[in-house]
Amino acid sequence: MFALTGGTGHLGQALLRQISSRGDSVNVTIRPQSDRNLLEGYCNRISNAPLDDEDALARAFAGADTVIHSAALIEIRRGNLKILNETNVTGTANVIKACKRAEVRRLVYISSIEALDLKAKRRPIREDFGFARGNAIMEYGNTKADASRLVAAAGLTGEIETVLICPTGIIGPWDFRGGLFSNMIQRFLDGRIPATVPGGFNFVDVRDVAGAVLAAAERGRSGETYLASGSYLSIAELFRELENVSGIYHRRMNLPLWLAQVAGEVSEIWGRTTGSEMLFTRGSIDILQVDTRIDSAKAAEELGYRSRPTVETLRDTVDWLTRGSAVNPEPTFA
Repeated sequence: MFALTGGTGHLGQALLRQISSRGDSVNVTIRPQSDRNLLEGYCNRISNAPLDDEDALARAFAGADTVIHSAALIEIRRGNLKILNETNVTGTANVIKACKRAEVRRLVYISSIEALDLKAKRRPIREDFGFARGNAIMEYGNTKADASRLVAAAGLTGEIETVLICPTGIIGPWDFRGGLFSNMIQRFLDGRIPATVPGGFNFVDVRDVAGAVLAAAERGRSGETYLASGSYLSIAELFRELENVSGIYHRRMNLPLWLAQVAGEVSEIWGRTTGSEMLFTRGSIDILQVDTRIDSAKAAEELGYRSRPTVETLRDTVDWLTRGSAVNPEPTFA
């Protein structure tokens, strides 16, 4: 049996669909305010077990062979390090302790490509880059790196098997909570993105990441980290692909880097002042300038990982969004 944190998040929704289709049992842990409607029909049990409640987590994990920890706080603005640490680092420490108390055999942790030391000069990016030590591009990446080291260290004790998956920028259907990239695509479709910023990122289909996670649960080597990447697209290329699959065309300015950075600073200040979630901040502009050539050969060889063409993902995402799926424009917790 699986136990899953973050079941209402984007990856969690894809995992639930794949687990359900296989006929496996899964218990989902949620916070009291989570939307249970997103879980009905896809899981065997729903347990109120927030990440700050180790006792509740241990009870929820009881009887599970494998725990998949995908819950996290994703934040691209600066100034939220305290709550990021509480959720991503302390919350993960509580999951580890609860797994040991519940005698769980294996913990699969969903880390992030941003947790790696992306400032290393060599490319392509591989698992041996190691996790950032306070030098990630954004605060979010630093907290995911700290949590990843906790999970890796837990596996070294021999009390529990641990496997880490580091996906790139996740896109695809079923993002009911409205994550950053789904929000960006929705805004594009609505004609609410007036400019293209320089740089790009590696985007991967949520369904392919979910497949990698379940493969890691079955045959990933304990103590190992696996990168789950897709294809690199500049933001300009991403918008052109969206035009092709949607048939929607809007005029946009092409901002030079210096102006995009200034706009990111202003956007971040505005977001902090109003509480609005912004698509682009100074941190997100900076990470778009990183060379994200990524080698997923290890995941391909050991997990059978494959990523589908990005155009297929974008077509399915646009189709899902335009069918009237609700997208919350203010993402918080996965």
